Amino acid sequence: MRPAKSVNQKNSTVGPRAVSSDRRERRRLRDLCDEVLASFRVASNRDPISEQDRAAAMQLLPRLTPLARG
Repeated sequence: MRPAKSVNQKNSTVGPRAVSSDRRERRRLRDLCDEVLASFRVASNRDPISEQDRAAAMQLLPRLTPLARG
């Protein structure tokens, strides 16, 4: 029979931290997932940018770039 271990606050295991339930706020995790998906697409000889991503970028681009003045 093993002796009982004493509980020490410094060495005790802490449970998971409370995190936001909104995954869009987890920027580092989202960046990692995007990188993994892009790597998978490249490895399977597919375009790393999906058509959905391309369409969203085309809608966003005019709002981010200055208007061409001629």
